[in-house]
Amino acid sequence: MKNFVSLILFIPCLLLCQEECAPCDILANPGKEITRIKSDWPTLSSKNVIRINSLTSINYGDDDKYWELSERPAWWKNEKSDPWSPTTNWVDNYIEPSQDFLDCINDELRWKCGYSYNLKLPENFKKNKKYPLVIFLHGGVREFPRSLTWKVKNLDNFYVPEQDPYVIAAPIKLGIDWSPKRIIDIIEDIKLNLNIDVNRIYLTGLSMGGRGTIIVAAELSNTFAAIMPLSPHHTPYSYVSLAEKVSHIPIFLHHSTNDKTSKFSVAENMYNKLRKINDNVVFDIRNFGHSGWNKIYSNPKHIEWLLSWKK
Repeated sequence: MKNFVSLILFIPCLLLCQEECAPCDILANPGKEITRIKSDWPTLSSKNVIRINSLTSINYGDDDKYWELSERPAWWKNEKSDPWSPTTNWVDNYIEPSQDFLDCINDELRWKCGYSYNLKLPENFKKNKKYPLVIFLHGGVREFPRSLTWKVKNLDNFYVPEQDPYVIAAPIKLGIDWSPKRIIDIIEDIKLNLNIDVNRIYLTGLSMGGRGTIIVAAELSNTFAAIMPLSPHHTPYSYVSLAEKVSHIPIFLHHSTNDKTSKFSVAENMYNKLRKINDNVVFDIRNFGHSGWNKIYSNPKHIEWLLSWKK
């Protein structure tokens, strides 16, 4: 009976793919239309980071064209590296996710599927209270057990004001660039399960996540009250061309002059272009190399700046 049900669920995928499919069978809605599905969330807890895998069944197709062209390995198939694991510790407490793929499924195509994400609730979380939401986008294009575990622990470095606590969500991407379409579905998924202040949704990220912060905010122009891109990476194409699309959003842009991974000159060009069209842009220049982001996230002044804005 189980195999019969699985076959019925995968019929749309079989018809569309003809030869082989990604391990996600619900086709995302076209364009900017939000794809809503019934969420199957674990029990809420403010003591531990919560793993949410409810959107991994959505197929977004080829919206990450750079992954397909990059010929990068499917790192999620490596030992203890499956991002759909229900665990928050891939090193010491790895749990293999329960997946029943049909023979036509090609797991190397999993980059087409929706993001899994980590969710951290504030201390003394109250279900009926309305909270701001911070979306955090990580860097890199390949993960390992230690980096996946670090991404969860890194959420503890975010300063949370006692009088203005917020929910933080941190998706895990499999491709190269971040997908605005998948991010808005995460926001919707959270709104369906938590009481979120829609006028206080913020976006931040580091390295490829800093780049992704600009890309996502440019596409979702009416979603975020403020953004904080840190050390945004400059490839596979320059994000400077997106300046006008984020000119109405308060921006805290950070970059280090001695960063040898992400080009400081590109961030400087972005700032010079932004300051002519955006009255609420801050350029934070440091000497951290391609690191030091926790010093920014743990600094009350920076987080309070972010939270001070309302859409």
